[in-house]
Amino acid sequence: MSSAQVIAGTGIKLDRRFRDDFLQRRLLTDCARMRVNVALFELLREVKAIASIVVATDNMDCFADTFSRIRKARRPSGHRSAATLAQWASVCDDIICSSDVAVLKSEGPDRFFGPWLSRYGMTFQDALLIDDSADNCARFWQQGGTALRWRMGADDITEAATALSRWLDPPARPGLPCAAA
Repeated sequence: MSSAQVIAGTGIKLDRRFRDDFLQRRLLTDCARMRVNVALFELLREVKAIASIVVATDNMDCFADTFSRIRKARRPSGHRSAATLAQWASVCDDIICSSDVAVLKSEGPDRFFGPWLSRYGMTFQDALLIDDSADNCARFWQQGGTALRWRMGADDITEAATALSRWLDPPARPGLPCAAA
């Protein structure tokens, strides 16, 4: 279901102070205000010149729409320490969202990630997944990719930075199972 269908299904009737699209607009605004882990995005920004940064999310259409709209609308200037999706979407090269590909990461990693990887001439062996789900990491690793389990609430970015550095080192590219952070 789309977010518009979910909103319509709630049957919420707003008074005349609000336009018919108020709840949909509010949902998109709230998506743009979602908090991100600044330390992780700072780390990813450092490798952007040599690696594609792709958000892979099990989320609804409103998240993907917000992400795409923000990326098209503006580019942030300079370094930012802000912690919202709107302020970091331009750091990323693309998004893979379950609502767009009609499968969750854990249900079918080949169907979730495969089309994007193929479109850019890559395989799972060329990719690193940083995810907070052990199941997603294990399934990604089973496809031949490298995965790092890292909880988004973690303050210490050291393990993720070390794993990313190791993965980017071409002779070392380990195909290790996901590590618990």
